[in-house]
Amino acid sequence: MKPIIIKEHETIPEEYRDSLKSVQFSGVKDFMGEPKFLGIDSCFRASYFVGTCSLSEDFSIAVLPKIKNIDFIKIFLSALEVDSAADYFSKCYRIYFDEPAIKTPDSLNVLSPLLVLHFISLTEKLVKRGLKRGYIIREENLKSKIKGKILWAEHLHQNIFQKREDRIFCRFQEYTSDIPENRLLKKALLFCAKFLETYKTGFENVKKRLLNLQQKFAGVSDEIEVSQIQKITANKLFFSYKSAVKVAKMILRRFDYSLRNVKETFENPPFYIDMSRLFELYVLNLLGGENENLRFQVHGYSGVADFLKIDEQIIIDTKYKPDYGYDNQDIRQLSGYARDRKILSVLNVADDREIKCLIIYPDENASGKLSDQYVEIREFRNFYKLGVKLPEYPL
Repeated sequence: MKPIIIKEHETIPEEYRDSLKSVQFSGVKDFMGEPKFLGIDSCFRASYFVGTCSLSEDFSIAVLPKIKNIDFIKIFLSALEVDSAADYFSKCYRIYFDEPAIKTPDSLNVLSPLLVLHFISLTEKLVKRGLKRGYIIREENLKSKIKGKILWAEHLHQNIFQKREDRIFCRFQEYTSDIPENRLLKKALLFCAKFLETYKTGFENVKKRLLNLQQKFAGVSDEIEVSQIQKITANKLFFSYKSAVKVAKMILRRFDYSLRNVKETFENPPFYIDMSRLFELYVLNLLGGENENLRFQVHGYSGVADFLKIDEQIIIDTKYKPDYGYDNQDIRQLSGYARDRKILSVLNVADDREIKCLIIYPDENASGKLSDQYVEIREFRNFYKLGVKLPEYPL
């Protein structure tokens, strides 16, 4: 079915509302939670989630970005450049593979590159720590040696009766990196490579990164059955595998476990992308990533501050609101952070001075880089704002 199409913060047209009265729209109740019906509220107004979902048996909806020609690929790449961001990126989206596919507008055909770029970033992080190794059971017809246990039935059939006196059929354990988890990851890398072949230009650097990763898996087979894939879970002792294994499974499922299906389609499972979180990660990269002078997602008594700039003692919050003036709720939120003893202790503030608060927002007229020229919000003392331009496709 063709979906109803609206943009972020637009309302569903009047002509559809009578047919959707039975749908229990509830808006965004929890910023950290999963949105129901893309966060559309009881007034039929969309939120900051883009994507598609089913509303009823007769209607589905696609919520498009409010920023025209937004270049998701560049934003994904930028957001994933920060080493610490790959796991947080997992919270930016979700795909509902078990639900019927929905026809997706061109501007939202981003699921495949999203998964591929995320998986490459996670796997790069994983191989820096070294591939997991483990014991596997092998059965092999060995030449002139015995390992483990002789399998007499196979040995008689394959060697004694065939007069191959130099062979012994054995079952033995081997400590190796060629284990099911790594086979899954290597299989997913093959799917990534096949998908990137469909792009003649634009992914040169990503293709080089992928080639480097494939070389790290040179000693690992890519032979793995679908039944084995479904049974694989990440060992708690190897936490770095958890997200990589999850996204690898999503990639194989996305293409129905077949390399022949590796292409972008116009029908996709329902999904959402949390644009506010994605914008946070984009800004994190512009700020230079987490370091001793920049903290990301700092928990206080009053909430979670997006960024703390320790050397300048500034609280920074991102607001995914183009053409930002100011919002009283935002001012109250940051005022709370500026008086929160947990947050102030991270900023090394022990006295009663007023802390500077900065709001960073998307601005199509700004440059693509962060400036030190903050604009004062005149209505409030020590409050500033700074616009940053999000990447866009050329017209």
